[in-house]
Amino acid sequence: MSFVYLSIGSNIGDRIGYIKKALVALSKLPKTKITKISSLYETEPYGRKEQPWFVNIVVEMFTELSPVELFKKCKSIEAKLGRQVRERWAEREIDIDILLYDDLVISSEGFKIPHPDMHNRRFVLIPLSEIAPRVIHPLFKKSISELLIECKDTAKVIHIPEKIDLKKTIEPEVKEIKYIAIEGVIGAGKTSLAKMLGERLNAKVVLEQYYENPFLEKFYQNRERYAFQTQIFFLLSRYRQQLELLQRDLFHEYLITDYIFDKDKIFAHINLKGDELKLYEMLVSLLEKNVPTPDLVIYLQSSVERLMFNIRKRGRPYEKNISEDYIRELFEAYNEFFFNQYKKSPVLVINATEIDFVNNKEDFEDLINKILSPRKSYFEYYNPGKR
Repeated sequence: MSFVYLSIGSNIGDRIGYIKKALVALSKLPKTKITKISSLYETEPYGRKEQPWFVNIVVEMFTELSPVELFKKCKSIEAKLGRQVRERWAEREIDIDILLYDDLVISSEGFKIPHPDMHNRRFVLIPLSEIAPRVIHPLFKKSISELLIECKDTAKVIHIPEKIDLKKTIEPEVKEIKYIAIEGVIGAGKTSLAKMLGERLNAKVVLEQYYENPFLEKFYQNRERYAFQTQIFFLLSRYRQQLELLQRDLFHEYLITDYIFDKDKIFAHINLKGDELKLYEMLVSLLEKNVPTPDLVIYLQSSVERLMFNIRKRGRPYEKNISEDYIRELFEAYNEFFFNQYKKSPVLVINATEIDFVNNKEDFEDLINKILSPRKSYFEYYNPGKR
């Protein structure tokens, strides 16, 4: 995953309308998530003054698209929204520029990264410093805040009072959080975090009863032979447990689980094929409509190496035959599912590769603060190892 910052602007017609349409289009790009959106700013034209003022924003995204792929997608969005070809510095219906792509420096025919003039433009630096003040420019080795202080641009940039919540353009409204589900690949620490979070919040904690599955140990010995039996047992067991969640608990304000029902499909699509997968999907379609939806899903992301270390360290006998290749397959499937497919609940992705929230109190407190803080977006990515 790569972090990217885009500048979006318009100075023709319904300027905010064009920006909202651009956000919707960007939010639908494959393997891409918008994670932050700046305020709206009305800005004096840059380069050629005799034209209407612009409305500008900056967005933060992370993506698996390459710089060239992203550039082409941005140009395609501009064209679909009706941008006309005009001379340089002329007015435009919509303008989408790549400002930064990680710390890459690219100079090729057609586009350059970082944007070659971003450090000279207050209408870029002001909204960028609002959402990413500490990000370092890869050429100047200075933060965005420092570049803004040094910028000699005198063009006016006026903050627009937030009458329109642009985030709601691309995201459902985030409701109050009472039901939290924690997910992750085998060995991520989801059960440990569920227990610790439950204790802190005095919550009802519901843990997956994986040890009840009589086929699980045989599955790790022979995946192909025991995949269907293992999957169906898990499906029905998880469904029964999920129905019990619908019963109101008068003694606990919060509910914490260490899995979501939808995880079952991740494993099924890896381990089942042909008629077995078809039968499984028929069963799921009948069951999932009755399953409660979490108010927040926490995806504990970790590297394959860290996951294998955790699995070996805890030493469960039935996990001794888990291969690194299988964990890698799950790692890729989980990333694909939570970054690109799951839309039912707000998702907080926590990169837990470099932390130890079980044994390090500071790490745990940091996670508690992040989990309980107001949600800024329907999808958030947090890397505490880089805080």
